Amino acid sequence: MGGEPEGRGLGLARRLRASIEDRLAARRRAEEDQRQRVERARLARARLLVDLAAFGRALGPAQVTATEDLVVIRYDGHSLRFEAEGEADSVVVKGDRLAEGYRLQLNDELGRWALHPSLGSPRLLFDAGLEDLVVRVFGLRAVAGPVPAEPAPGREETSPAPGPTRSRQL
Repeated sequence: MGGEPEGRGLGLARRLRASIEDRLAARRRAEEDQRQRVERARLARARLLVDLAAFGRALGPAQVTATEDLVVIRYDGHSLRFEAEGEADSVVVKGDRLAEGYRLQLNDELGRWALHPSLGSPRLLFDAGLEDLVVRVFGLRAVAGPVPAEPAPGREETSPAPGPTRSRQL
């Protein structure tokens, strides 16, 4: 007439413990995945700021100030500022003639940076977004097409020979 025999419910306890351990392991994996995502985003942002500084320097007469978390491009009395914000995947964009609320955000699916204006749809930064910023802040527009190379001294510039034409029957 004693109490419950020893070991009763131990099978259930082992299954529950396995479930608890699985949850803890899943939580650790999720935390590690998040840590890796943050680190990748931090590295991507560092590369982005280096690229933006190089872009500013390539403009020629523009002045560029760059630190680990900030790039400022100045031209013709106006400035465009890119400043790292938050943990890893966001950059605030400020500039003369630019409304508040512009930011750059890393698009995880594409692995590319997008410009999110205060109003309107996001655009990929290195497709149309950066040009939009330069137009708004500095009033500069890129010439259409690639910039032609200067011909070598003493050489005439010639047009390429026309390719074969194909006619299409209707």
